[in-house]
Parts: sequence; C-alpha cells; structure tokens
Amino acid sequence: MTLKEFEKIINLAVSRLPKEFKDILKKNQIKLIPRENPPATVLERYKGKIVFGIFIGVPYGRFFNMQTEPTRIELYKSSFEQVFKSHQEMKNQIIKTVIHEIGHYFGFSEEGIRKLGY
Repeated sequence: MTLKEFEKIINLAVSRLPKEFKDILKKNQIKLIPRENPPATVLERYKGKIVFGIFIGVPYGRFFNMQTEPTRIELYKSSFEQVFKSHQEMKNQIIKTVIHEIGHYFGFSEEGIRKLGY
C-alpha cells in the first residue's frame, strides 16, 4: 500500500464520523497524519509493541497552560503492513484505529474505547 492509499483510507474513516465530530476536529484543526513508520520516541515509549497510531496533545474540552506541540493523531503505515497481509483486513484496522485515536481526543480512556470495540 502506498502512503497515498493509506491516507485515502484515513480520510474515508473520518468521512464516516458524525458531522458534529467532524466539525469539532475541523474547528480545532486536529490533523490526522499518515506516516510511513513510528518515530524513535514512539518506539522507545512502547518498546516491543506494534503501534498503529497515537494521539498526541490536549484532549477536547481540556485546557492546559502549556503545550509544547500541536494536538494531532499520527498513524503508522508500516505497523499495519507488519500485522495484516490482506488489503481488506488492513483497511478495517486502519478505520478502527482512526476511531480509537479520535476517541482519545474526545477524552475516552484506553479501557473505555476498548469496551466500545475500538
């Protein structure tokens, strides 16, 4: 899968969100960034684990006095390719991961998101 195809699937996942959520993401300029590989900082933090994506920043509705980097969601193409061989399985997991990471933006815990099936 090319990075462009990966980005198209990410955009498809976002397009399926309810309008209210899309509007909030757009208004707050939350970017979903497709990357080929996780950066060294992510690999170090999650040593020995495969990371599909990560939410970085301040959750919606929470305010902090100091923020060092923009709030965003990064997704890592190589991680999906490592686990899934079928294009359809990969596409399904990318969509699931996009929803999972957006859930973190909206304040859901890891446990809460997993209980919802993401």
